[in-house]
Amino acid sequence: MGIEIIGLKKKYDSFGKEVIALDGITLRFGDGELVAIVGESGSGKTTLLNNLCGMDIPDEGAVIIDGTELSKLSSNELCKMRRRSVGVVYQFYNLVPELNIRDNITLPVELDGKEVNEDELSEILNTVGLLGRERDFPSALSGGQQQRVAIARALFQKPSLILADEPTGNLDEKNAEEILSLLYRLNKEKRITVIIVTHSRAVANKAKRLITLKNGRIVSDEVR
Repeated sequence: MGIEIIGLKKKYDSFGKEVIALDGITLRFGDGELVAIVGESGSGKTTLLNNLCGMDIPDEGAVIIDGTELSKLSSNELCKMRRRSVGVVYQFYNLVPELNIRDNITLPVELDGKEVNEDELSEILNTVGLLGRERDFPSALSGGQQQRVAIARALFQKPSLILADEPTGNLDEKNAEEILSLLYRLNKEKRITVIIVTHSRAVANKAKRLITLKNGRIVSDEVR
């Protein structure tokens, strides 16, 4: 999946004061990259991620995924893109409490009106270590297990890109390490491009590429 960010600018109004969240960001990501984006609070990390998945639209510049500029898509087309091509994993899981694990994972497929492939579902559950727990509800799971469900949901449509916004920020050290190991394994084995936004240097230091933001600008872009 080819990903280009060209001259991205975004500003907000905060209590009558203009806040520049992104100030001319230009980046390119190759297939199968494992990237961490770091920076202090307010540096623009989450805004950049939201623009990458089409949850936010820039004031200037463009996000282009596989030759398609996201700002040219309708809200419905953006929703379909996120369901089919881009998996998004959030810090607080965003699971539907009234749905069991199976239904949380398969929800994007069902919203597309597609039939659930049970063999593929079992494979995904096995990959995230939850095979046999598919009838449980989120309330019966630990934080780490809920994050695994969120990752499984992001994976089920076989996306080329996973965007993870502080995926370990709400977890203890053991569960955080397990979630990171899972994301790194998916990147290596399935060649999924993984972009992680994080405050944690320990998380970032395991990535193959480290991008640092400050005041909405790139201050370093290091391949290791």
